[in-house]
Amino acid sequence: MIPDFDGLREVVHFPANITLMCYRNQEAEDYPSHWHSDIEVIMPLENEYTVQIDHRDYVLKEGDILFIPPGVIHELFAPAQGSRMIIQISYALISAMNGFYETLHHFYPCLFLPVRSEDTLVEQLRFILMGIDEEFRVRGPFHGDMLEAYARQFLVLLARNGDAYGTRQSYRRYTKSVDGFLRVCDYINRHCIESLTISQLAEVAGYSKSHFLRMFKEFSNISCGEYIQRQRVALARKLLADPERSITEIVTHAGFGSVASFNRVFKEQMDCTPTQYRKMLRSQNRNI
Repeated sequence: MIPDFDGLREVVHFPANITLMCYRNQEAEDYPSHWHSDIEVIMPLENEYTVQIDHRDYVLKEGDILFIPPGVIHELFAPAQGSRMIIQISYALISAMNGFYETLHHFYPCLFLPVRSEDTLVEQLRFILMGIDEEFRVRGPFHGDMLEAYARQFLVLLARNGDAYGTRQSYRRYTKSVDGFLRVCDYINRHCIESLTISQLAEVAGYSKSHFLRMFKEFSNISCGEYIQRQRVALARKLLADPERSITEIVTHAGFGSVASFNRVFKEQMDCTPTQYRKMLRSQNRNI
């Protein structure tokens, strides 16, 4: 796992249409203090692994789980030998789960879940993480969708148990900017088919236009306009799965101004036309 640092911020490069990354990390290498806008989950598989957050060392043993929310500065210390699973869940998935960013307050600055034989939740979460690891190695049909399903299940289980496992603390120094970013992402996801302006989105985030544009780029590593287009393409992909919908109808329902612009943006992101993507879906369905 070779990180890409921009100052203290780690830029996570997710492949197109993949909202989750999974690494089998075996490096005897420490990672300096950094943060990212994505969720990180760490589970040692062999030997211990140490994570420092807020001047506290969390020594993870085999099977322990550490959940690190967006915006938290952390440092990683590896033993001479060992293996651990490191999973990063994209901000795009977090913001697409309506209201989930509000639940994140329960888990700052992190959530440490040690292995306990009587803890059903931890066992369920470990099972999901192993499923993610297996899917990353096998890469079966609908690989991205399966990974997203695993990630959603993992986050929903945490959200439902937040009162029992969360810290119940505020940690506003971590969450102010993250809140604004996720709030505006949530708004874009729900209104992406509408005509959105920077002034409107900056107001939702609670910032001036110039600060909003800097903040959005800092957290997402893409422009706000590109994020809106990605959400429209994501919606179009779901609509293309319905063979009864025409391309013209999908253009309207996904918020594109014309068939030409839809085809251009879709091909830029997916490396195929909408028609080719629909044919690929049909072929995959026949092979299942």
